Amino acid sequence: MIEELELDLVKKYPKILRDYKGDMKVTCMAWGFQCMDGWYDLLEQLMHDIQNYCDDEKVQVVVDQIKEKFGTLRFYYHTGDTTDDQYDHIRDIVKKAETASAKICEKCGALGELRGTHWLYTACFEHKKK
Repeated sequence: MIEELELDLVKKYPKILRDYKGDMKVTCMAWGFQCMDGWYDLLEQLMHDIQNYCDDEKVQVVVDQIKEKFGTLRFYYHTGDTTDDQYDHIRDIVKKAETASAKICEKCGALGELRGTHWLYTACFEHKKK
């Protein structure tokens, strides 16, 4: 993802992204977001939903890594002290976004589909690799 979009999300969600560009010995966020720009809106909505829930429940999610793997979003995180119900709710929010990423072009954000045989990726018709 381009740095401008990453920084926009860091500005909006500083608690979730507190380790952005942190020490590589501590967090994979040292390398920033490891996905393309097309998932910006998906990530923005995901972090919005998580932060609203965290604020209501007085818990906090901190991102460890955001990347594409096997053609879909992977959103790795940790929480502080949470109840099982709180953890399950957060996990469900994340799983919904990860599942949705299989239908969103990672490059442009348009409707896409999972493509490829050996190397999977999610793309619209226009960005389908030939």
